[in-house]
Amino acid sequence: MKPTILERALDLLEYLSRRKEMSFGEMVENLNIPKATLSRMLKILKRREYLKQDPYTKRYRLGCALLVIGSSILDTLELREIARPYMQRLLEETRETVELAVLEKGTLIYIDKLESSESIRLFARIGSRYSTLHATAPGKVMLAFGGEELLRNLLEQVGLKKFTEKTITGRKALERELEGIKKRGWAFDDEEVRIGVRRIASPIFDYKGKLAGVVGIAGPIFRITLEKKEKFGRLVKEMADKISRELGFQREG
Repeated sequence: MKPTILERALDLLEYLSRRKEMSFGEMVENLNIPKATLSRMLKILKRREYLKQDPYTKRYRLGCALLVIGSSILDTLELREIARPYMQRLLEETRETVELAVLEKGTLIYIDKLESSESIRLFARIGSRYSTLHATAPGKVMLAFGGEELLRNLLEQVGLKKFTEKTITGRKALERELEGIKKRGWAFDDEEVRIGVRRIASPIFDYKGKLAGVVGIAGPIFRITLEKKEKFGRLVKEMADKISRELGFQREG
């Protein structure tokens, strides 16, 4: 099967990562890419800063865009590694599915999970993305601690979609909810995105004091009861605070 232009671009980046720099002729010779195709690829990769070309030697090397992606991956892996033992504690003490999520371009993305061993439990999927942040506990944490622009973009571009009768769909009601989350340090989702499911989540901060992620639990309403809400909320916040301290966060005062 003839390789696609995407496969050829990946071959080029991987080969260049081992060679550090190459000329146009060396690429044609070593990668067996037609000159016309290679020229188009190089033009695109240079424009997107995946490649840099020396103005004097005309040789190519990897660009800064790959460094940005690599740094983002390393940050995520570090968070997962640090959070794991505390997620395990949450799983043991609540017996509910534990979720770890980050904010990426205004979207919530789940990057890790520990599933409950109960016969009736919530199945979380790593890599799932959600732009409707107002309807889940992790999303509400992100709106509360992720900056005013995030809330403004949600209201103007995404909207407050109604999922169930309990979903918050009014701006004032959402703002009151977010103020409460800021004060107590954890969020509660009471069947707001899915009937029969509740979530509790708390923010994780990095050494700069910025929101690094959200950790929380999810499960059926007959186990995450309203009577247990405060207890579980304090426990989730405790684990989130410990993860934050491992990331270098120091709370003022």
